[in-house]
Amino acid sequence: MGSKDEVFEVESKVKMKLISSKHTALAGNILTTILVAVVGTMNIQNNLYSYAGFSPLEIIVIGLVAMSVIPLLEWIAYFRIGKRGEKWWKAFLLVVGIMSLLRSFTSINNIVVFLARIVIGVLYIATFIIKDNAVANPDNNQKKNTE
Repeated sequence: MGSKDEVFEVESKVKMKLISSKHTALAGNILTTILVAVVGTMNIQNNLYSYAGFSPLEIIVIGLVAMSVIPLLEWIAYFRIGKRGEKWWKAFLLVVGIMSLLRSFTSINNIVVFLARIVIGVLYIATFIIKDNAVANPDNNQKKNTE
């Protein structure tokens, strides 16, 4: 059985590893995907016959392509976190997060979409702010401090 100091040290390391920028990006991407699927489907259904000269299938394909560009880039950013070029993808998610916060006010009449966009914005901004080195590997920071 370890001493209280050892137990506290283990508990603090576990707590520090609980959240990382990759986790916040994943949560934001999942929420974005759900939001795009639900809101995008409703938008396509509402505008299905409002474009003269286009077949419903063309409208659906154009709508799906247009709605999936940014979420696709967000998923690419998620997979690039922790790899080379990470800071640029985190900066991209920061910009998307700020845009999500600003865009949330355009949907203030729909409280679910409003709150989802705010949460997505906060998660993406947190992805940029969180430093993974200190969170994921506290042992490396202690070694650097002792040298």
